[in-house]
Amino acid sequence: MYNGFFGFKEKPFKLVPNPDFLFLGRTHEEALAHLTYAVSQGDGFVEITGEVGTGKTTLCRVFLENLDKDIEAAFIFNPKLDSVQLLKAIHIELSIPFTDENQVSLTNSLNEFLLGKKALGKSVLVLIDEAQNLDRETLEQLRLLSNLETTRSKLLQIILVGQPELCDILDSYEMRQLRQRINLSCHILPLTRKETHDYISHRVNVALRKPETLFTPKAIDLIYAYSGGIPRLINIACDRSLLAAYSLNRKKVTPPIIKIAIRELDTRKAARSGQGPFIKKTAGAGFALLVSAVIFLALFKGLPPGWIPIHPVAVQIGLPETPPGSVSPDAYIPSPDMEIQAPESPDGAMLSEPLSPESISSESIPPEPAVSPAPFIEKTEPEKILSDMDISRENALSHVLSLWDRQALIQFDPFTKEIESDPYFFKIAAEQHNLEIMQLKGEPDLVKKLNLPAILGVISPDRQKQGYLALAGITPGNEYLVFSGSGNEKLKIDPDELRPFLNGEIYIVWKNIFGTGDVISDTSPVTSVVAVKLSLRQIGFSSIDTTAVYDSAVREAVKRIQAKHGLAEDGLVGPMTKIILLREKDHGSTTPSLTEYPSIDPVKGS
Repeated sequence: MYNGFFGFKEKPFKLVPNPDFLFLGRTHEEALAHLTYAVSQGDGFVEITGEVGTGKTTLCRVFLENLDKDIEAAFIFNPKLDSVQLLKAIHIELSIPFTDENQVSLTNSLNEFLLGKKALGKSVLVLIDEAQNLDRETLEQLRLLSNLETTRSKLLQIILVGQPELCDILDSYEMRQLRQRINLSCHILPLTRKETHDYISHRVNVALRKPETLFTPKAIDLIYAYSGGIPRLINIACDRSLLAAYSLNRKKVTPPIIKIAIRELDTRKAARSGQGPFIKKTAGAGFALLVSAVIFLALFKGLPPGWIPIHPVAVQIGLPETPPGSVSPDAYIPSPDMEIQAPESPDGAMLSEPLSPESISSESIPPEPAVSPAPFIEKTEPEKILSDMDISRENALSHVLSLWDRQALIQFDPFTKEIESDPYFFKIAAEQHNLEIMQLKGEPDLVKKLNLPAILGVISPDRQKQGYLALAGITPGNEYLVFSGSGNEKLKIDPDELRPFLNGEIYIVWKNIFGTGDVISDTSPVTSVVAVKLSLRQIGFSSIDTTAVYDSAVREAVKRIQAKHGLAEDGLVGPMTKIILLREKDHGSTTPSLTEYPSIDPVKGS
């Protein structure tokens, strides 16, 4: 209805798991990283939980779509099955032929299938969504399936995804045998306030195929206060807000428009529960009929050019009067009935209590914590730093992550700390904070070129201990700024004096805004190609269109940027080019820098 008005190619806030609009918050990334790790290690049972509407099903689909070709998966999304029905569903998903439909026969044929796949070097997993609906008999059947193994490894991995009630079921005394077999658990949280801002901007930009701000920051704060960061509720509130803005002929969604949408959602809830003044219900119904009539005329009669939506005469329901011929943005403008409904729990209650518009204020939005700049200390000898400081990998990564988000509390869960491999630790821990790691080898000269905080592998002066330093900056005099132990102070050191203590390991922390970890080219997903084009336009290549075609104009622009930074000029967007594009687009406004970052000056019209 409002797509043409705003210029959307498709609706940005549909309640369907469209991969083109994929956005994963920090805990989604953490769950995805845990799943990937569990599959790589062959762990038997994995448990993922999250509240209704937090994106568990989307996460499942992303995980399954990115599985290695040597892994076969059965996705069970209707778990209200008994033990025999579950076995049959697994057979059907894995294309295992069967004739007898009894439990013993189905288990035997599944075991033979798994042994055959093991002989071919393949793995098999079963992912069950909405697993809180499994009865205890079916859960016991899953436990028995986990006994299918060789002397060296499990034949079947089982992933249970469900609402928090799943934890209660598995923690019960009857399920203690199954609980003991769960190797890994992860809980998905709602989006943070910052992630909510990023989530809404991402979906709008994808739907428009270009960067544009439709929702003001304060409007998004109100959506966050209403939704609590639950993606499904965010989608519902945003969709209604866009419809309200369309009705008011407004191109921007502002706080008063958000209040209109929230008031309507609140009224719909009250109507379903039989509460609320009669005048509000009858007024809402009358308004809906009037707007529906306008839509009918628009569809069958057409609307005159430049038509501005006509609004009904205000009915007094405790709202301020408006002058004739004008409509206050605070007026209640109900919209036609839509297919989407605010999600309900099984007992009919709202899962997240919407805030009334009157209760949403600046006081209801958590204030940003104050940040104090870290003081500088005079130049220090490398020997003293490496002898006295905490040079653990956790300490180094914590400091670098804090540069990306100064308001975040950097913590690593016990599971992550137990990872033996340093490269894998850095990768998993960074992904848990919605960031990525690039590992380099050799001298740190490339670090300055990429101009991002880095982690340098070091050896203690006595050569008995290896550790890591967090490189936070480079001064105009080419001195390194490193963090001093676990505090926030920084120390200056001479890179030439530090060089004898470097072991050649370098880890760059960066943010991948391009939707894929692969090299982006003409065969890449639509979202990745569009993300590259949007970045190039923001840098200054204004003539590049926003279609999904990776054309010659994109290649030439990428080559120019690669040439500027001394990279191989292949016109493809690999990890290093992604980092450079991120830096060029951002100019250091949100991305931490080692030094001041020069902007590119594209040729006019390029």
